[in-house]
Amino acid sequence: MAIPLESERVLLREWLPGDVEPWISLNRDPENLRYFPKVYTEEESRMSFERNKDRLNANPYGLWAAEEKSSGEFMGFVGIADQDISGVAFMPCQEIGWRLDKKFWGKGYATEAAKVVLDFGLADIGLSEIYSYAAKSNLPSINVMRKIGLRERPDLAFEHPKIEAGNPVKFHVVYST
Repeated sequence: MAIPLESERVLLREWLPGDVEPWISLNRDPENLRYFPKVYTEEESRMSFERNKDRLNANPYGLWAAEEKSSGEFMGFVGIADQDISGVAFMPCQEIGWRLDKKFWGKGYATEAAKVVLDFGLADIGLSEIYSYAAKSNLPSINVMRKIGLRERPDLAFEHPKIEAGNPVKFHVVYST
């Protein structure tokens, strides 16, 4: 089971029943998911909630639910996930990622929490390399990758095989430790 982590303003914790509705809301908002191929249905969000919760409970790392300490409000997630997309050269791998509700954007929360998760993955879990990838147009996430000290890996950039041709978020850039 993953231990809770925290930064100055963000508590990274297990997923709680009260997180389901804000998770569904976050994932059905087109602005929140503008760098994704589509928004999630309610059923897809419920399934991902259960998957995130179960993986975090069964492993020393995962996608932690992010909570704003000052308000106790659910923000989204920050964490490390095992990824294995067929046809992507650097996979299987451990990927650091985040998805916060738009009202928490531009305030440094993702960078602050991701730095704690990255340090935990490298120092406490002993992962030798951690990757992060995002649609080339997702400049906010790319900025977080840079701010937490990941380096760009142009040799690993790829077209996401699960995203249809012509979709503007098909091409992904890659960063790693």
